[in-house]
Amino acid sequence: MSVVNISGLSPAFFITVAVFLMFILSMLSLGILRMFQLRKRSGIVFFVLGVIGIAAFSYILASGMIPATN
Repeated sequence: MSVVNISGLSPAFFITVAVFLMFILSMLSLGILRMFQLRKRSGIVFFVLGVIGIAAFSYILASGMIPATN
């Protein structure tokens, strides 16, 4: 294993990725939790919010709103 060099990333890109990953993964995990609790409607809502987060994240990355490098 080697050390990953992230010094070339811009701080805005790093923060954007971190925030979207936390949002998307929490929505999907809450959706799974609600499905196990047999609350299907709120589980589906959390899944839909996770998919909307994925779509927004991919749009922001594809449009180049946030530069990846310094």
